[in-house]
Amino acid sequence: MSTDHHHHEKTSSDNHVENGLSSGQVTTAATPTKELDEPATSPYPAGAAKAWLTVMGCFFIQFSTVASVNSFGVFQDFYVSEFLTNSSASRISWIGGFEILLQLGLGAVGGKLCDMGHTRIVFLVGTIIYLVCFFMLSLTHAGQYYQVFLSQGFGMGIGVGLCYVPALVTAANHFPGRQAIAMGIVISSGSFGGVIFSIMLNQLIPKIGFPWAVRAVAFLSLGLLAIGNAFITVPPPAKKAAVVGNTSLSSPSYLLTLASGSLGQLGGLFPLFYIQLFADTHHLASGFVFYSVAIMSFCTALGRVIPSYFADKYGAVGTFIVFEALGAGSIFIMFGANHPAGLVVFCILYGFVFGAMTSLFTPTITALMPSQADRGKLVGVAMAPVAISSLIGSPVAGAIIGSNLDWWKGIVFSGVLLGAAAVIQVVARQVHRKSLSA
Repeated sequence: MSTDHHHHEKTSSDNHVENGLSSGQVTTAATPTKELDEPATSPYPAGAAKAWLTVMGCFFIQFSTVASVNSFGVFQDFYVSEFLTNSSASRISWIGGFEILLQLGLGAVGGKLCDMGHTRIVFLVGTIIYLVCFFMLSLTHAGQYYQVFLSQGFGMGIGVGLCYVPALVTAANHFPGRQAIAMGIVISSGSFGGVIFSIMLNQLIPKIGFPWAVRAVAFLSLGLLAIGNAFITVPPPAKKAAVVGNTSLSSPSYLLTLASGSLGQLGGLFPLFYIQLFADTHHLASGFVFYSVAIMSFCTALGRVIPSYFADKYGAVGTFIVFEALGAGSIFIMFGANHPAGLVVFCILYGFVFGAMTSLFTPTITALMPSQADRGKLVGVAMAPVAISSLIGSPVAGAIIGSNLDWWKGIVFSGVLLGAAAVIQVVARQVHRKSLSA
């Protein structure tokens, strides 16, 4: 479904359509699909060294910022058990939920500012806000919910949100026509950072207390963010070229891809939210469950990098469709995860597939919308519905399985949404191809 098992020439043509749209260049060859990509004189607009240093810089920035979101489970556990005992677990979870909302919801702001040429300023402002609020979190007092919410949920959320999309877009702009691997490497950093932050906080809070544990992680972030900002080079602005097809936010293929990504996120998050509770209700050892979740996180990070190579080679859109379909199928392996071996197999397979789905969504957007100069806006706006899905995913899944924990309902719900997401993305690709050949 992704690589279109047709004649070699047809496959090559499709790859140019999917991979080359982001370069914003029009070929002079008269082909039925009007490919928009022609091999550039240089694959790196600012040079290979600057391109890969920028990827490393963006990696460090997302490692330091998105990690605070991905490690929130440690904060949640500490807040519920010791620090904010006067607040319910549900109320505390809104701190992390609001940070996620701002991380994705502010993508349109950060992305648009990048398009306007303010990339370095966006990174600097986002970095400063994030670090100041991270250190302020270490000064909060026990039982003061509003202090924690303002510093972590609101302040750190703004910092993460201003850096998230610009990091993806800046790295991608150094690799015209081959942006998937750059985006995959950058987006994987949040998973690795989440693991490191979680280990540091779990080890340090009991030994040196919450304030200094938070400061230790904040100082690590300070160093990595300083290096990340120093490594980044903004490539030359893309030339506005005449392109074929609808490149506006109202493009049918763009809107269909947003719907596909949102449904995929809504359905795909169910195992990540509930795998630990699922294992507990099936009486699996708690230590084993912890390592299984760690395995899933690690495989998710791998899934965000490895499939990106194939996306650049065979086409981001088709690869995205394949992994959405694999997600719809692999979710049913959860039925067999009620024993240790089954749980490990599920965590490995589903973690990898879910990582691929989340990583390939952004390259799919840029592949379908050829104007590189507007890439920040297009990617940023695309994050808004995904942010809503992320925010409502946990309560929706909880309502579906109910107080009786009917796991089959959640599994079927997730599988149906992921299957629908794959079908919608197939339609989006066909609509896009039709618009190019019109």
